[in-house]
Amino acid sequence: MNGKTHNTEEIIRILRQADGGKTAQSACRAHNISEQPFYRWKKKYGDMELADAKRLKAVEKEIAELKKMLAESMLENRVLKEVNSKKWYALRKKKSAVAHAVPQRLCSVRRACTYLSLPRSTYRYIPKPLTDRREQLYQRIIALSWHHPRYGYRRIRALLAREGWTVSRKQVQRIRRREGLKIRSKPKKIPRRGRSTGLPTKATHRHHVWTWDFIFDRTDSGGTLKMMTLLDEYSRPSLAIQVERQITAAQVVGVLEQAMIQYGVPGYIRSDNGPEFIAAKVQQWLANNQIKAIYIDPGSPWQNGYIESFHSRFRDECLSREMLLNLREARVVIADWRQHYNRERPHSRLGYLSPEDYIQTKILTP
Repeated sequence: MNGKTHNTEEIIRILRQADGGKTAQSACRAHNISEQPFYRWKKKYGDMELADAKRLKAVEKEIAELKKMLAESMLENRVLKEVNSKKWYALRKKKSAVAHAVPQRLCSVRRACTYLSLPRSTYRYIPKPLTDRREQLYQRIIALSWHHPRYGYRRIRALLAREGWTVSRKQVQRIRRREGLKIRSKPKKIPRRGRSTGLPTKATHRHHVWTWDFIFDRTDSGGTLKMMTLLDEYSRPSLAIQVERQITAAQVVGVLEQAMIQYGVPGYIRSDNGPEFIAAKVQQWLANNQIKAIYIDPGSPWQNGYIESFHSRFRDECLSREMLLNLREARVVIADWRQHYNRERPHSRLGYLSPEDYIQTKILTP
């Protein structure tokens, strides 16, 4: 044998010569081949013509390519299943995933990077060590995030700026994501359709419109907590949070009197149609003090959006985090949170200033 590779056309011609009267031995000698490949060709091609043999060759090539694709897909699925790709979405975790897959001989580095959409240059990149100040900033972001677990990266950045740190919001967001401190976003609300029925009165200055409402919770023993909240719609401070088991109309008037002594007299006060707010005693007291009442339509809490938003923050950052054992502890914990809300908590609608800072810098300062 001369080691020559025969194509399909030559193989068919040799087989047809043997069918034409030559013996297999003579055909093999004429073309300088052994009998083993001759009989292997005869078993494979038989009485095929050249066109049929070419079609068979094309089919075999296509089948080989499909097998290769299937093997590649099965290998990719095996690698992704092993490293659990949904948990390795971040860049740093993708590097860890590749480093996890390769030593187990699942695939090569090139294939693992391809499956996880990670450039090999990025995988091999060694980051520069952090400077001392960057390390301090890194640790401060983590500490503030743990201290305020319901704050997003914008509020954390506002707290850092208040302490004198210069940092971009993207950097804070990146560090929080890297440490797994990203808070779960609330489900997207379906916007209300149709024409709004809200009242046109909107606060234009401090003490123009106050708003009040009730929010409920329970102590650890199962006792009911009823809390009356009072808010200034313009500057957004919490004027009062009265915590009781039950609150009567007389207590509502008492809370409002105390707030007016401390802060001033509002022009309007907005509320729903709860029995404590529409009681004759409350109506008479408001009329005597020349305060106009604004009642929202029944079943329309969006018309009192400021207090509803405050309740959302109140429950998310205080009530849902604390285990209140009794009424006395509830009063202390809620009073501390109210002071934190007024003095320290950055408010996005106030330019990430706290309500008291906003009053001092934007309203009282000429």
